[in-house]
Amino acid sequence: MEYLFGIETATTDITILNLLGYYPVVDSSPSFDLNLYTATSVWILVSISGGEGATLVWTAVPRPLPVAKNNGRAQASQASDTSVSNVVVRNFLTSDVLSSVASQALVDRPAFFQGVLDETVVLTDALAVTLDAISAATTVDEINNILNPPYGEMSISRTDLDFNDSSYITFSSVSLTEADTELFIPATSTVISYFPPIQFNAFSEAFTTGNYLVQIREASTGLVLAEITCPEAPALPTPF
Repeated sequence: MEYLFGIETATTDITILNLLGYYPVVDSSPSFDLNLYTATSVWILVSISGGEGATLVWTAVPRPLPVAKNNGRAQASQASDTSVSNVVVRNFLTSDVLSSVASQALVDRPAFFQGVLDETVVLTDALAVTLDAISAATTVDEINNILNPPYGEMSISRTDLDFNDSSYITFSSVSLTEADTELFIPATSTVISYFPPIQFNAFSEAFTTGNYLVQIREASTGLVLAEITCPEAPALPTPF
């Protein structure tokens, strides 16, 4: 700036820079999955201490569906491989040892090793379900919902077995809005639709004793996005 325009930015007040048409850059980066989307951006002005700065606002553009599926499968497989490796390391084993144990007849397999194998099987079974879901997806957004489900906080509670009025406090997703979701209570197969302004209305006898699981689902597909154990009233911010 000093070489090109004769302005020393370190000592010039931001309001003066703004009057001259110059804006400090506020760093930003895409917050979505670049394996599934490409990024386009535009500059906008934002308020900063002392004046205005410039930052990039990013827009997600879906990649071609076959590309997204291949990238999604690779991403899911890598995540599963990391999880399996963590189980092996946590139990002070190696992959070679676990492979050797898996080749033993079940009756000859020590209980400790069987427990570790059971942990890894849960993970690999989940990977198979995820890969099938990716293959069946018809849009990139569907793949994103599988690999990068929404996250945030809910104000949610129950009174004994009754579900109380509940709502999102925060909700973050590239491809879904709050209105795209519903709640499902497996204990009684209860579906609670999104209905503003309350969002999720109270429902009597929604739970059974000891089973207070609530699933957040994509309303159009039934895809489970997150699970919450519903707390007893009063409602507290509950992450998902």
